[in-house]
Amino acid sequence: MTLKLPSLPRIPAAVARKGAIPAVLLAALTSPLAYGTLERLEGNVKQVYADHLAGGIPTYCAGRTDPPEVIGTKLTDDQCREVNKVTLLEYGYAVLGCVNWDYLTATRLIGLTMFAVNVGKAAACGSQPFQQINAGRIEQGCNLLALRYDGTPNWSYAGGVFYQGLQNRRQAERKLCREDLQ
Repeated sequence: MTLKLPSLPRIPAAVARKGAIPAVLLAALTSPLAYGTLERLEGNVKQVYADHLAGGIPTYCAGRTDPPEVIGTKLTDDQCREVNKVTLLEYGYAVLGCVNWDYLTATRLIGLTMFAVNVGKAAACGSQPFQQINAGRIEQGCNLLALRYDGTPNWSYAGGVFYQGLQNRRQAERKLCREDLQ
């Protein structure tokens, strides 16, 4: 069985139009902190499995679902490292395309990228947290990753059911997003 591993993404036109990506942000996407956070939050499963929270979608390495692989297919450490690099860059580029760079730090970019990996690029880019950050309300935007305005859990439901694991993840993303705030 031949694996159809994803290839490294190109910088999207929306990002390229903004100019050269600041080196600190680009480096953050493939930093040990980014890899470690991705693998801690997503796991790093070296065998394709049916993700029950995602409707049985074949999932592998640190939450990758595309390109689809056959359930049961095994991957090596090196293959997962490459897959995870593609994931970090792909989702990180999406975040860079929809968030004002003036409001990003390396750790904030990592936190927002982890959020996008989990909820999807379009959902993340259209979300209240991203809207608030783009409006310069960084603390409020970071908080909305995990908590609604009334303090109840946000982005912690799958199929209408609350999952403490998702709330724990949101708190981790929120912490990264807020790391440099006074």
